[in-house]
Amino acid sequence: MKSAPTIAFDYRPSRWIAIAAIAVFIAALVAPWLANLPLVVQCGVSLVVAVNGVVALCRFLAAPFGRVACRASGWTLVDGMQIEHAAILASHMAIGAWIVLDFRLDRRRRFRAVIGPDNLDADTRRRLILLLSRAEIAHAG
Repeated sequence: MKSAPTIAFDYRPSRWIAIAAIAVFIAALVAPWLANLPLVVQCGVSLVVAVNGVVALCRFLAAPFGRVACRASGWTLVDGMQIEHAAILASHMAIGAWIVLDFRLDRRRRFRAVIGPDNLDADTRRRLILLLSRAEIAHAG
């Protein structure tokens, strides 16, 4: 008899990724001013970069789901109102200490959770990697 794979953890966006995004955002804001462009173009590019950067950072930091769980019945994502949403793990990838989980909730909605050393403890990350390496989890969906 196989044991049912289970794991649950709270999810919050990675601060390290947010800091890296802010650094790229600042570099993109400064770049037009270092180029030999007309003032109108510099202002326009900076405005577009500022709007897109702020919107992207706010979307990243406002994760729609705060809890991720894998039970015998499948993956579950819990939103801010504590409503559970059934999800399918579409893909996953481990890059060093970082894990990316790509969930599909329905035909249109997707959710990507980027998990690293700053937003999940090492023991839970290790258990998640072991869970993902199991054949029935790795090829699900």
